[in-house]
Amino acid sequence: MLEVYNNMEFLSEKHRIKILKDWDLYELPFDHQIVKIFEKVRDIRFGRMGSRDPMDVYKANKGTCSGKNFLLRELYKGIGLETKDMICMQRWKDLIWFPTSRYKIVQFPDELVKMLKEKEIIDFHNYVKILVNKKWIQVDATIDTPLTKIGFFTTEIWDGKSDMPLCFCGNDKIWDCGDNGPAKKKELTNQLPEYIQTARNQFLQRMTQWIDELRANKKI
Repeated sequence: MLEVYNNMEFLSEKHRIKILKDWDLYELPFDHQIVKIFEKVRDIRFGRMGSRDPMDVYKANKGTCSGKNFLLRELYKGIGLETKDMICMQRWKDLIWFPTSRYKIVQFPDELVKMLKEKEIIDFHNYVKILVNKKWIQVDATIDTPLTKIGFFTTEIWDGKSDMPLCFCGNDKIWDCGDNGPAKKKELTNQLPEYIQTARNQFLQRMTQWIDELRANKKI
């Protein structure tokens, strides 16, 4: 089951400027722009919506790690920062066992826990690196802050000049993709065995439905 998305994972300069203006970011000092862009993208709702196009993510106010972090990358380019797409391998099962002081147990419903226990669901997590003061620092805007109420992790306070922890713990299989993150994500995902791709798609769809239901019922 090949994963297919459109090829619009980059923004035109016109669209970058529009979003930065809509969010009043040009009014801020440069170092504040770096932080505020992260906060604005982080606060977009996490969830699958069928597109990784940064403009679609902006308009829908919804996206997963790829779409949200592609939008983050494009807006950082819009203020003149150098960026790199990054990917690490991720196991969704890690969200239901071995909690740490940072990464808690996510309070999934029994149906999702059962899916994770029965099948190994591998994914490839997108994040971004930006060059600030001649230093590459990692930024991850995947998870919006309300989801911390059910055990997800996100960075809530950031100084704009140091590495932040990833939203998912990941592992040491990391790909530095330069500007080629969208194509590399598709390549890696399509290399997964079909049974893992199927399990991944089923899990992501059901997880998004669950999160959407929590939001609709004002439980997060």
